[in-house]
Amino acid sequence: MDNRPSQDVAMSPEHQTSEKIYVKTLGCKVNTFDSHAIENQFKAVGYELVEDPALATINIVNTCSVTNNADKEARYLARRFRRDSSESLVVMTGCYAQTDSARLADMDEVDVIVPNEAKDQLVAFVQRQLRAKREGRSILKLPEGIGSVSENKQSHFKSSLTLFDHADSTQTRAFLKIQDGCNGFCAYCLIPYARGASRSVPMELALQEAKRLVSLGTKEIVLTGIHIGDFGMDHAPEGEHTTSEPFVEFLKQLFDVDGLSRVRISSLEPAELTEGLIKVLAEHRAKFCDHFHLPLQAGHDDVLRRMRRKYNTARYKESCDMARHYFPDVCLGADVIPGFPGETDEQFEQTFEFIKNVGLNYLHVFPYSRRPNTAADKMPGHLDIAIIKERGQRLRSLSQSLQKAYRSRFINQPVEVLWERDMDDAGRPMGITRNYLNVVASVANAQTTPGTTSLWTLKGFVNNDRMLGVPAAIN
Repeated sequence: MDNRPSQDVAMSPEHQTSEKIYVKTLGCKVNTFDSHAIENQFKAVGYELVEDPALATINIVNTCSVTNNADKEARYLARRFRRDSSESLVVMTGCYAQTDSARLADMDEVDVIVPNEAKDQLVAFVQRQLRAKREGRSILKLPEGIGSVSENKQSHFKSSLTLFDHADSTQTRAFLKIQDGCNGFCAYCLIPYARGASRSVPMELALQEAKRLVSLGTKEIVLTGIHIGDFGMDHAPEGEHTTSEPFVEFLKQLFDVDGLSRVRISSLEPAELTEGLIKVLAEHRAKFCDHFHLPLQAGHDDVLRRMRRKYNTARYKESCDMARHYFPDVCLGADVIPGFPGETDEQFEQTFEFIKNVGLNYLHVFPYSRRPNTAADKMPGHLDIAIIKERGQRLRSLSQSLQKAYRSRFINQPVEVLWERDMDDAGRPMGITRNYLNVVASVANAQTTPGTTSLWTLKGFVNNDRMLGVPAAIN
């Protein structure tokens, strides 16, 4: 499987250009990685990246479609880019471009739509349409052979494409996408339709990219994907049953990469935090970041069943207890969906209490949003938006309390901080601990070097997101 753009296309003389491109990313870490890949592919044919869409000849929105609000933001950006740069080519790609290309095609502000299933064609197709526009010829809104999709009325597309390319290496921490797509079909989710079937980057290619990043100074690699636990499953010989865990085997080799300081897993399904996996992580605790994001969605077994989640609350608690046993200072986070169809007041309250009792440290709250062509959309018992909003607000307030309580445990404690290149508005260096504490140095121009680690003592809070640190040596 070749996931890289064709060099024959990328470097042919007709594609050499001095045009400018702007890429706006909406949504998840996987989309962030995809945007970097798109930028790299355009740079390979001579495009200049700009930070102001008004300066671009091509404006690309890499869309998200996890909620109605994400769809609205994509349409707003299309209108804004057209207003700010009337001559630019406005291109929509990503998940919303896959699930409702028909609505985007009806927008006068949108020139070109490249769904996820055709992202490998994006650079060449967009260049052809830009040339057609300038020559006064008709523009194709969709690549040839790609049908228009309305309200997610589509099948689960199959593809070998993961849009894998060199990750962004401008930071001391880099996302490395190792997997794309999903076969889960949870009742509320259209991501399997938006991203297609689960597929993995070949292990040797992912390891090669990790080594490249380390050689450029990257100290922490954040593994990302739509369903990371599926990594490698699609590469097993057809019809062969195996009890091995490809993701575990990949991690063993990744930990052995010389010069790599940290490995972080962006998200993992609760039932996939197996004893075999966590033992390997514990064996490499010098490099593993003790931070797990385990999507919960609901803390009531009946709601989980109707959501089509593949675990119950007992299994979720087992994963949390196991993580805390092997990593006592572990940071545990979760996604939660309040307001699922039919969720009663009592069921929500049980979710609220379960979150507190299981010991989660932060929440990503996604109030239920109707998504077309999903099982939940057809269910009875959809709740009033005001109820969903109120439940979401309560969970966000709970998350703030959980975060503060967890972070307070480390006040006056020395922690290892990996310093990044970014600084806050006051010019103070910023960094991150293994267990996901964001730290700001106590003074501007502190003696920190991006890409290095040092012990700092936490002295309190800068705001809800960051903690203030002083060098441990002068504590």
